[in-house]
Amino acid sequence: MNRKIVYLILSAAILFTSVFVPTSVSLASSVVQAYTPVAGGSAHTIALKNDGTIWTWGTNRRMQLGWDSGTEGWPTPTQVDENISTISVAAGIDFSIALWYDGNVYVLGTGGNSPVYLVPRLTGIVAVAAGQNDGLALDRDGKVWQWTIGETPREVQRLNNIAAIAAGGSHFFALTFSGEVWAWGDNWNGQLGDGTFTNAEQPKRIDSLANIIYITAGNTHSLAVANDGSVYSWGNNDNGQLGDGTKETRNSPIKIEGITNAAQVSASANSSMVLTDDNKIYTWGNGEYGELGDGSISSEFTPKEIEIEGKPIFIASGLNHNFYVTDNGDLYAWGRNNSNQLGIDSERNINQNQPVKVAEGLSVAENGAKLYDIYTNPLNGVSNWAKNELPNLYKMNVLPPMMWGRYQENVTRAEFAGLLVNTYEAIQKKNITIPNYTNFTDIENHVYETEIRKAFEIELVLGVSDTSFNPQGRITRQEAAKMICTFVAIMEDFPPPSDVTSLAYYNDANKIAQWAVPFVAFAHDNDIMQGKENGLFDPLSNLTCEQTLAMLYRTIINPKYNWVSQD
Repeated sequence: MNRKIVYLILSAAILFTSVFVPTSVSLASSVVQAYTPVAGGSAHTIALKNDGTIWTWGTNRRMQLGWDSGTEGWPTPTQVDENISTISVAAGIDFSIALWYDGNVYVLGTGGNSPVYLVPRLTGIVAVAAGQNDGLALDRDGKVWQWTIGETPREVQRLNNIAAIAAGGSHFFALTFSGEVWAWGDNWNGQLGDGTFTNAEQPKRIDSLANIIYITAGNTHSLAVANDGSVYSWGNNDNGQLGDGTKETRNSPIKIEGITNAAQVSASANSSMVLTDDNKIYTWGNGEYGELGDGSISSEFTPKEIEIEGKPIFIASGLNHNFYVTDNGDLYAWGRNNSNQLGIDSERNINQNQPVKVAEGLSVAENGAKLYDIYTNPLNGVSNWAKNELPNLYKMNVLPPMMWGRYQENVTRAEFAGLLVNTYEAIQKKNITIPNYTNFTDIENHVYETEIRKAFEIELVLGVSDTSFNPQGRITRQEAAKMICTFVAIMEDFPPPSDVTSLAYYNDANKIAQWAVPFVAFAHDNDIMQGKENGLFDPLSNLTCEQTLAMLYRTIINPKYNWVSQD
């Protein structure tokens, strides 16, 4: 929550594709889609320079470098075509994908008659991804298209409001703007994360994941970043690529300990990598080819920080080689180099176990945003009266993805508790200890279980009974007044309000429960929560998500509390 997420850069990438959320700050509140500056396949690499040109290197046996079959390959980055204006790239086992500025998609390779060809049926595309043999594309309407390379794309059914796509070896993900994850494809290693080992022909929602902002897929394992900076992993774990210290395969997501400020994750065949908000890189899993970048060829079963140069803002992975791009466009690579896929002009079979600088001038986020002018706004659906408040919450990173696009729906008890807990941790710049025990028996495995436990720990919430929290119950206006005022009391370290001032300003004051009177009065007197039309407070009606968020914004910026800078 302490990260200011302004651009949600939703990318394609690689045989093992991912979505990038940079940590830079901007005044924009749009979501810029389609930005991946480098991608790796089995034994080749494709990169995007800041002028929109494509550069490739490694093997060309299937024309995946964009050159005809007479070219065996290139040991160093070589420009494909000076007339190509590209804004994102992806790579499969032996093919590459280029997304042009005009929303058209081109494939490089697979041994067809032409090294570069236009994919039919795809228009208005904003992101691309590549699996082992399949391509994925996301269009401006939030629809997902899939095709086996060389065939015609078809729309993937059951998917709406999609913000990002990811592709593994033969399993696929779609991420919604509300932070939900949908998965389909092969699942023999539990790589879909649905708690089974059964393949899924149609997308299914992964109920155990919520508020996800970034997802990536390896060959048979998967990783995700939540809005609070935590990392989750699931799937095959033969080489420790799940980072939990074991070799136990998991068919449901588990939280990786020790990482609380992740910005992006990336997955190769048998290893994993995370980029943090403070521009550090951690790796774990198989290190046989030096793909961990730690100077060894050993494996690691938990995340380990590696030494780097420059300030990385993007990471990506091929089958057994990895990359990072710095804020000034420098590209570094390491790992397997049997076909010169690292691009460092060394002899073949000379792997690198530490990052080596490969090229300069790669596209960085700002350039990608300027090149491509298709935006999808996470504030769609906000009422006019709230458009001066909610965008500011978005810039402050206090607008959780689960509420995006749901502004007119009623907020639940769990959502409100989570909102207040995350805001507390963001402002206080510290994490609340998660208690091992609460009185509530109905929060186990709920997506907001951790937040509810934290709220209980700091005495922010009570249950509807001694043993029930009723997480999916809707908040009434008088309950909301109590919770927000208790939140202020905890933040300011004073007892919850008890002295009652006059409630004569509400014509329905007699309908407000006695326990709620001091909180309603405090909320009114401190400009936190006002009444409705005709002088009514309407204590038993429910709050919408946007009403809750607006109330929180007014509380955060209240000059009485001096919680945030007013600059």
